[in-house]
Amino acid sequence: MGGVLLNRHSCGWSFTIRLAISTLIATSVFMAGALHAAPAVPSGDVAASSSDATLQEIRLGRRSIEEIESRWNIVRNPALQARVETIVARLSPFMERNLQYDVRIADQEMVNAFSLSGGTMYVTTGMIDFVKTDLELAGVIAHEMIHADRKHVITQMARNDRMTLLAIATAILSKGEGAAIIAANALQVAVMGAYSIDLESEADARGIDALVMAGYNPVGMLTLQERLRAESLKRAHVDPGIYRTHPEIEERIASAARYMEENDIEINRKYSLGVLRTNVGVVSGDLVMTIDDNVVWRGADEEPSRDLFKRVADDLWEALQMETAPYDIRVEGSGQSEAFLIKGRTIIKGSEIPGGSAALSKLREGVQRAVSDARSAHPMADYYM
Repeated sequence: MGGVLLNRHSCGWSFTIRLAISTLIATSVFMAGALHAAPAVPSGDVAASSSDATLQEIRLGRRSIEEIESRWNIVRNPALQARVETIVARLSPFMERNLQYDVRIADQEMVNAFSLSGGTMYVTTGMIDFVKTDLELAGVIAHEMIHADRKHVITQMARNDRMTLLAIATAILSKGEGAAIIAANALQVAVMGAYSIDLESEADARGIDALVMAGYNPVGMLTLQERLRAESLKRAHVDPGIYRTHPEIEERIASAARYMEENDIEINRKYSLGVLRTNVGVVSGDLVMTIDDNVVWRGADEEPSRDLFKRVADDLWEALQMETAPYDIRVEGSGQSEAFLIKGRTIIKGSEIPGGSAALSKLREGVQRAVSDARSAHPMADYYM
C-alpha cells in the first residue's frame, strides 16, 4: 500500500508495480534538477508548519487522479464499492482532519493500496482478492487514511527534495514545469509507498488506534503484514529489489505487535484470518466435528451426541486461538474424572462422552493438528511473544 506493508519495489503493499504511469515518474526524475536549482530552506517535517495545505493537497491529488484514471480502469461494482465505503465511513470520525475521504477500486492484479494528497485512496482488485477478511481490509484502509490525514505524501516530498511547505504549495499552484514535477514526485511517493519508516510506523500505530475506536479488531493489520512478508519470500527470486524492504517490514511487524501489547490489545489472529472455524455435520453416517478442513472428533449420529457436539464446537470456537500453546491443549485425569481442557478451561468431561464417541485423547490430537495446520498456512507470526 503505498503505505502499511510490503511492496515488491519499496515499503508499500504491492508485490509487483507494473504502473502505466512510469513515463510521468521518469519525467519527474529527469527534470528534478530544474526544480532543485531554486534554493529552498529545508523544512524538516511539513506537519510542523502552521500553513494549511488542504487546498494545495486537493489540487495535487486531482492531478494524480487524472493521471491514474487515464491509465487504469475503475471498477463499478456496487457491492464492492459499498464494502470499502462502509469501512471508510466507520473510520472517518477518528481522523484528525475532516477530509473528503474517497476510496476507489482499481482493476489491477497487483496487490496494492495507496492514498493521494487530499484523501482519495485506491485499492486494487488484487488486494481485495488477497485479504482474508474485512478486518484485514479495514487494516489496509485505516493505514492509508492516516497517510492522507497526516499529510505524509507532502511530508515525504519535503524531506526528499529539501523544500518548505510554501515552496511545495507555490509549485502546486503554478501551471509550469514545477507543478508537473511536484505532481510526478507526489504520485511516485504515494503509489510506490516510498515513505520513511517513521511515517509508515505512524500510519500503523495511528491506524490501529482508529480501528479500535471504530470497533474493528486491529489484528487484521498485523496478519496482513505477516502474510505479505511470507509472500515476498516465496517470490524473492522474481524480483531481488524486494530485499530492500526486508529490514523495514520486519521492524514494522515487530513494532505493530509491540504497540498492540503495550495498549492491551489481545492478539488473536484467527478472527482476521478467518480460520479455526468449528462445524458439526454428518459424514458417511457418522457425526463429525471439524475445525477448518480437519476432522477432530467422531461419534454416533444420535440426538444426545448432536447436542453435545454442537456445544463442544461452540466452546472450542470461543476458547481456541492460533496463539494457544500445544501444552495448553490437554487431557487431564482418567476414567470418569477425565477432562479435555484449553488453557485451563474445561471443554468436556469424560463422564459426558456418549457411547460410540471417540476418546478425549483423539479430540486433543485433532485440535492440536488443526492449530498446527492453521499456523503452517500463516508461518511468519511470532505466536508466543
